[in-house]
Amino acid sequence: MTFFQKICLGSALSCLVLLGGWGILSVRAATIENNMQQLPFKRLINMGNALEAPKGIPWDVTLEDRYFTTIHQAGFDGVRLPVRLSDYAKDQPGYKLDEAFMKKLDAHIQFAMKENLYVILDMHHFNELMADPNKYHEAFLAIWRQVAHRYRHYPSKLVFEVLNEPHQNITAEQWNTYLAEAVAIIREENPERWIIAGGIDYNSINGLDSLRLPDTAKMAVTFHYYEPQEFTFQEHPYLGYEKYKDVKWEGSQDERQYVADRFAKVAFWARNQGVPVLLGEFGVNELVPEKERYDWTNCVRVEAEKNNFSWAYWEYGSIFGAYDLKTNTWRDFLLKALFETT
Repeated sequence: MTFFQKICLGSALSCLVLLGGWGILSVRAATIENNMQQLPFKRLINMGNALEAPKGIPWDVTLEDRYFTTIHQAGFDGVRLPVRLSDYAKDQPGYKLDEAFMKKLDAHIQFAMKENLYVILDMHHFNELMADPNKYHEAFLAIWRQVAHRYRHYPSKLVFEVLNEPHQNITAEQWNTYLAEAVAIIREENPERWIIAGGIDYNSINGLDSLRLPDTAKMAVTFHYYEPQEFTFQEHPYLGYEKYKDVKWEGSQDERQYVADRFAKVAFWARNQGVPVLLGEFGVNELVPEKERYDWTNCVRVEAEKNNFSWAYWEYGSIFGAYDLKTNTWRDFLLKALFETT
């Protein structure tokens, strides 16, 4: 779909709404959805708190290739791999990526693909870019130029996510510009690879309002969902949420309808743009009672699948983890929340 077609389609849909043409609108939206490409993966898990740790400062997950085997055996068809690429380039001449680190990354990606998993390589925690977008603009593009070249011959199971959760000082207009530039760089040597991007405000649903996706095939939109954060983040030091305790999510009709309404907004936006959707992160931390973690996770996952969204649970083995690294076992209640059908 060309940029002009997108503009015309958006205008047409707006007119139909204003004229009360809901029946025609529904038919048109369904036609767009049926014609647009779908993501080749559906159920993923994030390898969080591992490679997105600061350089030289390990966090609580040391990535091991055997985890990919465990993930494949559990029924996931892919992993989202957050990587703090910026720490291995931003202070180097020409922003050259550290070769020793990149060889380790190569090995992890190759092993995961041997396990028949899709791998979303996600540029994560480029905090300097968020704080000073102008200063780190060239570094951002230089990193993608190297990554795109390095993996140009990798199988299609490798997917690129341009930047995790744009926020802070990077404006919507800057992000749209930087995104278009990065996608153009990627497309020079990866014309058929899937590319994923989300909006500002931490890839929030509201951030979609100002997002302009580049006009290219195999482009998908992502969003993150932790609402209400007072519940999902409670007692852990996420943006001050440690002060929230004993916050409940009862799974009431109103609570479930809220999730449905929020996801409907994403679905409408994506149909209008003609792109598929990845729910890139969602989860509840370990300090919340199991029953509530199960109910919220299951509700969100089911609603995503109703809307034909692919999803990636946050995360594998840390404080939101579906897998217990101490006992080397899955937390059955979370696997059920992610996979069971009713």
